[in-house]
Order: sequence, then C-alpha cells, then structure tokens
Amino acid sequence: MKINLHLLFISLLVCPLAHSTVYHCEKNGVAEFSQQPCGKDAKLITIKEQRPHLSYTSNNDAQTSTDKDSAEVERYIRLKQIDAKIAEHNNKIDTFKLKMNREIAALSEQSDSQLRNLVGAKKQAAIAKQMSAASERYGLLINGEQRSIDRLMAEKYTLTSYANKVANNEVASFIRSKQIMRKISEHENKIDTYQAELNMQMSELEQQLSSRPRNLADANSDNALADKMTALTSRFNTLIAIEQKLIDRLNSELTKL
Repeated sequence: MKINLHLLFISLLVCPLAHSTVYHCEKNGVAEFSQQPCGKDAKLITIKEQRPHLSYTSNNDAQTSTDKDSAEVERYIRLKQIDAKIAEHNNKIDTFKLKMNREIAALSEQSDSQLRNLVGAKKQAAIAKQMSAASERYGLLINGEQRSIDRLMAEKYTLTSYANKVANNEVASFIRSKQIMRKISEHENKIDTYQAELNMQMSELEQQLSSRPRNLADANSDNALADKMTALTSRFNTLIAIEQKLIDRLNSELTKL
C-alpha cells in the first residue's frame, strides 16, 4: 500500500500539465501577448491541452513535456501576434481605400464644376491626371500592406500546419471550410458591386463625350473626360484587386484544410 501511494505521488509530480497560461494586454489599441504580465490591465488566458493520461514518466520525459508546453505557449503567442499584425495591415488598407475614395471624389467634383471652355477643359485634364496619380499612389501603399500580410500568412500557415495534422480534427476543418466559402462569396459580391459601379460611372462619362467636337474647347474637354475614365478605371481596379487578393488567400487556405 505504501509503495502504491509512493508511485501515485511521483506520477502526480511529473505528470504534464493539462493547460498553460498566457497574458493578454492592450497597448495603444494593439493586442499584445506574453508569458509574463505585460501591463496593469493584463488578462490571464488559459490554453487547454488534450493529452493522454500518463501513469508514470521518467525525468527526461517530464522535461520533454515541459519543453513542449513552453513551445506550445510560444506558438500560441506568436499566432496571436500575427493575427494582431494582420488586423493592423487590414485596417491600414481600409484607411487607404477611404482616403483614396474621398480624394478622388473631391477631385471629380472639382472637374465637374469646370466651365465648358478652353480653360475649363485644361483644368479638367489636370484634375484627371491628379486622380490617376492618387489612384496609383494609394495602390502602391495598399500593395505594400498586402505584401506584409502575405508574409505573415505564410508564417501563420507554417505554425498551424503541424498542429492541424496532429489534431486531425475533421469537424473543425469542415466548419472552417464553410466559413471560408461564405467569406469568398462575400468578397465576390463586393467585386460584382464594384464592377457594376464602374460600368455605371463609365456610361455616364461616355454620354458627356462630344460625338463631333465643334471646337478646341470641345476637343480638350473630351480629352479630359478620357483621362477621367482612365483614373476611374484605375481606382476600381485597385478596389477589385484588394477583394481578389482576399479571395486568393481564402482559396489557398481552403486547399490546405
């Protein structure tokens, strides 16, 4: 009886923990995760782990288990950091989209207010070039954020792929695949909406074009409208490219489930 109690006591000492803990903080609106308290508002998060019951383990096995616990916590923290950084980049993309739309809308309003004469036509042409430049500038900024997200997504896949294989949770994969398909449908609907808006606005501009320019002012005005069409196309191409990039990432994740 004493021997059995002694063995039980040893097994309890060396048995791997069923959970680990992580601290979550908010600093300047950004989520942070750490194995140590990261601020006064630190919230404790418990990471539950499913493990087979072990009646006895050696010291080496116990140490290996502890190392795995530490690695699991570090992986969890890094995944949370990646999600937070991806959210930051997506927020920047949304901000750039908003600024681009406002800037181009303001320029378009200036263009529409120009008188139909030589001076007004030249002004329209100048504004149209500003619109194209704005679309290109924000397109470059957005592409920079997209590249950062791609790098983070690649790291996230590396960290999660092994865990997913070990878990082999078919139910979780099925649920996630349904979520992905729903999100893909939402982004495809946005692309259809952008395409419809582009077609409508292009049609309105085409109606303003002179069938036969009667003078230099008409010719310059038509050139300005053509530049405006180019700027409009560039803007919607940027918006559509953002949605298509999200669809590509979702499809990539879907094929890996």
